[in-house]
Amino acid sequence: MERNKEEKKWAPPYVSYKTFLNFLERLQVGIPTRIDRSVLSTYSGAIQSHLFSTLKYLHLISPLGIPTDRLTKLVHAEGAARQTIFKDILVTSYQFLFKDGVDLQRITSDELQKLFDKEGVSGGTLPKAIKFFVEATKYAGIQLSPYIGKIRVTGSRSTGPRGKKTNGEKQNDIFPHEGPLTQGQAGDTPWQQLLLAKFPSLDPAWPDEVKTKWFDSFNQLMNIKKKSECE
Repeated sequence: MERNKEEKKWAPPYVSYKTFLNFLERLQVGIPTRIDRSVLSTYSGAIQSHLFSTLKYLHLISPLGIPTDRLTKLVHAEGAARQTIFKDILVTSYQFLFKDGVDLQRITSDELQKLFDKEGVSGGTLPKAIKFFVEATKYAGIQLSPYIGKIRVTGSRSTGPRGKKTNGEKQNDIFPHEGPLTQGQAGDTPWQQLLLAKFPSLDPAWPDEVKTKWFDSFNQLMNIKKKSECE
């Protein structure tokens, strides 16, 4: 069973790099015999899943959650020693980027994006996966190309919240419609379809004000549904 699970190909990590580092710091009190949901109980379900896949992709745990020697060495190392260990982990894990023919010191954003896309990362997770890699290489002391800039989300449809510029800052605009939804607006389309159209999956990493807006709009839509059912 263990052997079959090892054959599964994991996608490059797209969890917050800060969350990943904080988790490693927490393990300094002692590495458990197994990394399971009880060890990650302080994180949301989504973050737990992201951390599991990240640890497996970096070969820090086995498919069954058993910590590897890599994890033990990384957690207990300090300074330059930790940097060296982490560099080796990245080079081994991101083989599609450190193989012959890929010049990370000259690569462009579009080229990097295509390489991640071939690994099965696309849509809203693509910029997150590349951001994790870029921040990880900085931590490991790996020099990257100065031509790696903002990553575009390709495809006809994005699974995450859209961004808009306001006063030079990026804001999460998860709803194209501003203000409360009226019954007339909801009645033109079956509420199930409207719900899917208006609501992306809730991301625990969103700012609190965005999550509040998500829940408020969700409640508005459900109230419209209840009213329509009573008529």
